[in-house]
Amino acid sequence: MAKPSGRPIRDELLASATTLIQRVGVNGCSYGALADELGISSPTIHHHFRTKDDLVGAVAARYREDFAARVDAIGSGDAVEDIVAFADLFDATAERDAMCLCGSVASDWSTVGESARTEVSGFFADQVVWLSGRLTDGAEAGSIELGSESDATARMLLALLQGAMLLARAGDDDSSPSAMVRRFLAISGN
Repeated sequence: MAKPSGRPIRDELLASATTLIQRVGVNGCSYGALADELGISSPTIHHHFRTKDDLVGAVAARYREDFAARVDAIGSGDAVEDIVAFADLFDATAERDAMCLCGSVASDWSTVGESARTEVSGFFADQVVWLSGRLTDGAEAGSIELGSESDATARMLLALLQGAMLLARAGDDDSSPSAMVRRFLAISGN
């Protein structure tokens, strides 16, 4: 039996897998690549995550929790500023030549397990709820004009953010997520 190394291998695996999935997708992430990056063996990974589905589910759960904490920290009191600050979270990811982890996992939907699907669906639902709340607050304050229900507009904004990340990744310098949201809010009469 191997002696414990004292390294936080599980945390290192989650961090490395997050970065790798954000850059190359679930199907581009392998135990071999993670083992090489961390200087460990594949069986060590299997000790912590029996299957790749277990790993991807844990990565998605951690990302969902971490992202929720960042969103919870947004709170200027102004709905428009808060929505732009939300978009800035996506900008920070795009600037690292990475994708939103849950968007990346969703793009590989047919090959991911149920735990990852549950976390990704929950992530998107969480963001729709938050955006919808801020849109409603902005409409009530008169700073946002809603052309449809706040939930529908929230889904549209979330889709815009995910798409803007793809355009930015493809080299479109005019499509940072926050710039796209600013344009959307201006078009919407805000």
